[in-house]
Amino acid sequence: MPNRKTHARLTLARQLLIHTTMDKLNTDILIKKREALIKKFLGGEEPGFLEKHTVILDEYFFTVFEQSIAARKLTIAGSPFAIIALGGYGRKEQCIHSDIDLLILFEKHIPPDVEAFVQELLYPLWDARFEVGYAVRTVDECLQMAFERFDILTTVLDARFICGASLIYTAFMERFRKELSTKHLKNTLNYLFEHGEKRHFDFGDSTYLVAPDLKSGFGGLRDYHTLLWYAKIKSDIKTRRDLEYYGFLSNFEYLALEDALNDIWKIRNVLHYITKRKCDTLHFEYQTELAGLLGYRSKRQQPDVERFLGELHNRLDVLKQINQITFEDIMASCRIKKGSTKTRPTKTEGLLIKKRRLNFANTVVILQKPDLLLKIFLESGQRKIPLSNEARRIVSEFLHLVDDEMQKNRDCIKIFKKIMALSYWEFNVLNVMLATGILEKFIPEFSAIINKIQYNHYHLFPVDKHSIRCVQIINSFKDVVSPPMNTLYPAVFKEVRNKNVLLFAALLHDIGKSDPAKEHSKTGAKIAEPILKRFQFNSTEIQDAVFLIEHHLALVKTATRRDISDEETAVYMANKIGKIRLLRMLYLLTVADSKATGPKAWNDWTENLIKDLFLKTMSILKKGELASKKTQRLIDKKKTDVLKLLKESWREDEINHHLESMSRRYLVYVPAQGIVDHINLFRNLGDKDFIWQISKENNSDIRTVSICGKDQPGLYSKIAGVFFMNKLDIVASQAYSLGEEHIMDIFKVTPPKDRLFEKEKWEKAENDLVQALKDDHFLDNALNQIPRMIQVSSGKMPKPNTVRIDNETSSFFSIIEVFTYDFPGLLFSITNALYRSHTNVNVAMVATKVDQVVDVFYVKSIENDAKIETEKGLEQIKNAILKSLPHITAKEITNEKN
Repeated sequence: MPNRKTHARLTLARQLLIHTTMDKLNTDILIKKREALIKKFLGGEEPGFLEKHTVILDEYFFTVFEQSIAARKLTIAGSPFAIIALGGYGRKEQCIHSDIDLLILFEKHIPPDVEAFVQELLYPLWDARFEVGYAVRTVDECLQMAFERFDILTTVLDARFICGASLIYTAFMERFRKELSTKHLKNTLNYLFEHGEKRHFDFGDSTYLVAPDLKSGFGGLRDYHTLLWYAKIKSDIKTRRDLEYYGFLSNFEYLALEDALNDIWKIRNVLHYITKRKCDTLHFEYQTELAGLLGYRSKRQQPDVERFLGELHNRLDVLKQINQITFEDIMASCRIKKGSTKTRPTKTEGLLIKKRRLNFANTVVILQKPDLLLKIFLESGQRKIPLSNEARRIVSEFLHLVDDEMQKNRDCIKIFKKIMALSYWEFNVLNVMLATGILEKFIPEFSAIINKIQYNHYHLFPVDKHSIRCVQIINSFKDVVSPPMNTLYPAVFKEVRNKNVLLFAALLHDIGKSDPAKEHSKTGAKIAEPILKRFQFNSTEIQDAVFLIEHHLALVKTATRRDISDEETAVYMANKIGKIRLLRMLYLLTVADSKATGPKAWNDWTENLIKDLFLKTMSILKKGELASKKTQRLIDKKKTDVLKLLKESWREDEINHHLESMSRRYLVYVPAQGIVDHINLFRNLGDKDFIWQISKENNSDIRTVSICGKDQPGLYSKIAGVFFMNKLDIVASQAYSLGEEHIMDIFKVTPPKDRLFEKEKWEKAENDLVQALKDDHFLDNALNQIPRMIQVSSGKMPKPNTVRIDNETSSFFSIIEVFTYDFPGLLFSITNALYRSHTNVNVAMVATKVDQVVDVFYVKSIENDAKIETEKGLEQIKNAILKSLPHITAKEITNEKN
């Protein structure tokens, strides 16, 4: 017979085994229920997913609590407790991979045996990979922490009883609400306001972004949560519906909120599903699959993803406006005391200032004077006072008064032009006009680009927001800035005589994107012309604005795809633009457009290229000739510097001989020390085919490879092939002639991945180039490694490979533009095709066009060292390049998960 101790141990072991089995069973039931619910949700059969997901979790906790021996012992020992849901789980808004936040609450003391219950309750969930956070607190501890840390306070506002001792939960919430209302109300409201502003700054405006943050950005779910917390603080509301019942939202606003939340929650859940984790940022790479799972299909030639994102931005904008309602109420509750609360009239009859917000005196006055719908925005911009949310609502409800007569009214047009000049990023009048609907009512053509998404990595903002952002950036040029900011913009802006023309061109420059099937610049110019006539611009102003819209990409394309060190490029631009006033406006529009697009369109390199091209073109237009005097002074100074640097090792006549053999373009582009290095490199060439020098770029992980060699056909192609074979990526390159028999090629390349053996890698590459120059077929194996097909992940059909040939810009070169998608060996593939077509590459440039790359080559015929003039020759080159490029296909997105 076993003794008592043995019997007790066996009993305990049996109990542990039973509970372990029960825990496993409870977890399995939870997982099966959850998987079945998710499957129904993905099939579109479960509209109430969030609440039902919450109920499944509640059932699990209730069951474990009911079966728990540890919980029973704690209760019998006089330590009852409550299990409380917090955060999103407390609000019954449990998304697929959202955290599960719990509070285990005791009245006065936390017994040490609580750890055993925590193990029973949570260990099985952790083993099953659920993200569960918990805290064990007494009532006093919880209250102290809630009022010391506002992030804890907001989770307590969402607290919901699950199971256990309900009286502890009830007593805790009563004390919490009492202390909140009597001691901490103002500080809490200030926190909601200040934390909201900081969050918007940190995460950005989701209604402006192509990859929005669905939770924390301006227009994200956290804006709705802020309203909910505010309503709980002020009126102790219990459900979302109470927001309407207690007057925080109108019926119209509540219904709009419900629709927006349901859509955003659906998107967030599907995002969690495809990423298999908690994820709130709608990153570019998830958007195609997400749109497919949500059932978006092509409509009016608009890609699935673009329509999906456009509708999402509509929903985010609703939450953004809800947040503005909340902030206004919070300010009225606590901050407004700093200023006068008295209602004050404005100079505009029918408009009042109340609680630091602009309001209509009444709605009758709007019927009598419909132009007040515009005047309130002018008053807002002039006084830097925002419209009240009630005023916004009234504007939206009275849009029917903005008719054809009002659109053509001279006074209303003057008001709108003034409003345009008052729109800044910090105080955004045009954005409020967009949100209320009056902007598209006053300019009906604008409606076609509202929430229009450009689905690529290049554009950060929807077209409407991007266009308004351009206006705001141009207005910012009014302010004189101090270094290191660019002082050129205010100086140029000051010289613009008709700023309204520039602002309207900025607002309308992308209006042609309403039709994705057509070239948007030319389409936009046609759409804009009748708009400008309606706004009573004269014929010269209309011509200028239409020119700016049609050619708004000319400067940036030329700066990034042409050799701007070649003076012919500036001459070409001067002939194209023709007038100084147009160049000034086009320059500012180009800067604003690029800045408003995103970092891939605007960086220091792009800024300097555009500025240099602008200044060179301006010089030509002002003088009516090449800016040769300034250029010659620069060249003469460089020659003097080179003579000083080389005088100890070279004879002066030798140096001058070398300098005279160098092209004007080379002397302009290469710094004096670089010229010295290249002359020394040439001296060491001797009888070799080439010699190279490798140097590190300052503060950059890039290598500059300067290659001096005998001029021979295909040299550029063979260098590109050798670099490809050795996995050295070419970033940029320039080619120059040194007299009639030698060349100087300068390549910017990425270094070898294995830096320990970098010297050996360069030695191998040098030997490979020696072999390639001797044997025309040495690189055939490398050519065979170039892929024949590449897949592109996109929300629409990828664009085909395209070759364009420009025989106008340069007198000496044919300029070839190749539009394709990046792949290993791209430059080698193209330049080899050019070499096999008896064409020599003199200059190569790499640019970016949205999600494609653009490689630009200045070429001459090998046979006569001149540009290719015949149509047949140009067509042969074009076909050879296209044949060398891999076939582009769309990467298939499957909706099924393994």
